[in-house]
Amino acid sequence: MNDILNRSIRGLVPEDILLFSWLDELALAPSGSALAYTVRRPDAERNGYQIDAYLYRVASGATVKLTSGSGRASALAWSRDGLQLAFVWVVPERTSIEIEWSDRATKQSFTISGEAPAQLNWSPDCHRLVFTRWTEVNRDKRVLRCGVPAPSIRVVHRLRYRQDGVGWVDDRFRQIWVLELATGELVQVTDEECDYSEPVWSWSGDQIAFTGVAREQNIPLGQGQVLINDFATGQTRMLIPGWRGQAVCPQWRADDRAIAFAGYPEGTPTNRRTFSQAWIYDLDNSEARNLSGSIDQTIGNYAVADQRPGLTNVTVKWPGGTGRIYFLLTDQGATHLYSASEAGDPRVEVDGKCVVFEYSPAANGAVAYGHSTSKSPGELFLRQDGDGRQLTHLNRWLSSRQLSPPEEHWYTGVDEAKVHSWTHLPVNFQTGRVYPAIVYVHCSMFSWSFNHEFQCLASAGYVVTYFNTLGTTAGYGQAWTMASVGDQGGRDFHETLLGVDELVKRPYVDSSRLGVTGGSCGGFMTNWIVGHTTRFKAAVTQRSISNEISYFGTSDIGPESGELRNHNHTPWSNLETFWRQSPLSAAASINTPLLILHSDEDFRVPLGQAEELFTALRWQGREVELVIFRGENHSLSTGGRPGNRIERLHRILGWFEKHLRTQTYVSEGLATRR
Repeated sequence: MNDILNRSIRGLVPEDILLFSWLDELALAPSGSALAYTVRRPDAERNGYQIDAYLYRVASGATVKLTSGSGRASALAWSRDGLQLAFVWVVPERTSIEIEWSDRATKQSFTISGEAPAQLNWSPDCHRLVFTRWTEVNRDKRVLRCGVPAPSIRVVHRLRYRQDGVGWVDDRFRQIWVLELATGELVQVTDEECDYSEPVWSWSGDQIAFTGVAREQNIPLGQGQVLINDFATGQTRMLIPGWRGQAVCPQWRADDRAIAFAGYPEGTPTNRRTFSQAWIYDLDNSEARNLSGSIDQTIGNYAVADQRPGLTNVTVKWPGGTGRIYFLLTDQGATHLYSASEAGDPRVEVDGKCVVFEYSPAANGAVAYGHSTSKSPGELFLRQDGDGRQLTHLNRWLSSRQLSPPEEHWYTGVDEAKVHSWTHLPVNFQTGRVYPAIVYVHCSMFSWSFNHEFQCLASAGYVVTYFNTLGTTAGYGQAWTMASVGDQGGRDFHETLLGVDELVKRPYVDSSRLGVTGGSCGGFMTNWIVGHTTRFKAAVTQRSISNEISYFGTSDIGPESGELRNHNHTPWSNLETFWRQSPLSAAASINTPLLILHSDEDFRVPLGQAEELFTALRWQGREVELVIFRGENHSLSTGGRPGNRIERLHRILGWFEKHLRTQTYVSEGLATRR
């Protein structure tokens, strides 16, 4: 009877994206008595998103909505006495900083002209708010003669002159600003050719710590350094002179004599896939101590899913500047919440087959956190006295859909190492029948988090499988992550095929109907796979790298990641290595029908990568199709316009239906495949 009922409940379809509600930001009051959070929802009419702010009273369990009308709330920040909540509110005609008193009896609103603020933080006396925003850093400009028309040009000086998700930044940089609440005056604190972020007032209120990131080669600010600004004098100094590596997300101790941060001390300043750890720097003895180094995992959330546009969350949080310091650790397909004392001794606070994607601790030991599982896109939880309880039920409608739970597998990869993998069976799976299979590939970490895309494919009748092979960004130790550096398409490719070998041994998989797809570095691997094997009947490559040579000079992270991917070479020092690592070098061998999906405002992997691959295959008369999503960036699948996200899923489903078909047949000769 239950089987019959299940078959009457449908699985997920692309249009269901319009029904989701996503927990976005959260901020627990310093006393733990109240909790602010934001919820993002699709707005079908505007083909965008609405983000509202809410306030939850811990004692009563009551929730009130703080925003009304169309807009986007962000940058939640409690005053240090817990009496005021500030947030940014953006509507089509106005950007403002809103301040709500906790009793809701008093409100203030400050209109902010120009770029929107982000990352609000209160001064201890509640008289000021510090924040970041995009700001033009003035340069000398040529004076035009009277009557001479002005030119239409862009003048580029900075390396990251375009940034994915932002666009052309030209000579704009993220700078530190302060809002004087008594007068509404805006004070610019920094004015340098550097991007600043994560500002936080010292407990004395006379200093501001923040992160500076230049993203340039071979300079101390390459991947981020903590800086200290004396607010009265305007003087800024580096927290740890001579630190080579990364230091981000400063958090003051209550006496202002130590700062906790996330980072690593090894290597050059640019990205080398080095794991970040929790650190503390003692200003009295100039000593930095690693608090989480006993665990061979990285700080942050590197769990791949399609439910929220941001990843990483490489942060530490020190509520009240006393007691334990909190952070996330990515671990074998999951992201867990940890804490450590100033002496180290890290311990897990929230674990399991889940992804903790956001967190906010209070000085009394309570912690609010966002919690996602394979059945839930993410709900708000509050942990008190060691017990966590769920506060929201944002997606009750999912109970009326049939989901395909992931089955966990481990298979033997290269060097006899065990590889973590998952498989979703088709919705309404029947034993004795054989199904087509879609293999997902990526270099970031596949996880236990809910994934709408996987569910749509399972609902359409596919087996869906994915592997965390050698080179996975996080979750399996530093050596595992570094194993594919300079060897993309090498051992990770062979390990993927070993996973496919294990997959097709299962009696329900039709080995003649295999598809492969992936995005970003997964798009690279998809391109590499179809250029080096013919075992897949169809492929979809998304936001993919095809030419390492041109990628180096056109991606917003091209130089740092391109040099890493190619044995620390540059195109001008070793062109052969870059070409050998390029999927385009095998274009003559690509015969698999290929759908190329890309966005025209993708500055992480620019559109030219797709155009080069499409041109090479079309010129050879191969079956290839290029779909370009206008006005979208590299995060189309997670944060693109709802209409485009739906269309993208239909394009993927349509391509695989065309080439693989989803009609099943009974195995062992009982029926024939159609």
